[in-house]
Amino acid sequence: MAKNEVVPQINEVNRIAGGTELRGTLITTSDIRIDGFFEGKIQTRGKVVIGENAQFIGDLFCGSADIWGKMEGNLVTGHQAGFKSKAKFEGALQCNRISIEEGAHFNGTCRMITEAEYAEMIEKYNSSARKTK
Repeated sequence: MAKNEVVPQINEVNRIAGGTELRGTLITTSDIRIDGFFEGKIQTRGKVVIGENAQFIGDLFCGSADIWGKMEGNLVTGHQAGFKSKAKFEGALQCNRISIEEGAHFNGTCRMITEAEYAEMIEKYNSSARKTK
């Protein structure tokens, strides 16, 4: 682990509450729970939960994800992507493991990747983000 690397603490959760609209880029090491609307890019090593009444549009890079609400875009996880019974997903998924409950809507592509491939994708994403600043 690098000296300057921040280690997430238990119970550190970024939350976007219901009724909130947020557009932009969110980079963190902590877990994230979205119950409102988010459009943009998110990157975290933690878990992302998109709540039943939430909507996410954009690119999501995370350690794992549980989708209960609506998501449109690209989802890349290092571990698992779970689509709950009321989930509506449209886009491209790349993950190490996937679970889709009965009733969930999955309309898109799925590519299974290793954790090493995930780490490589994150590095490329970070490199291109630094160049555009």
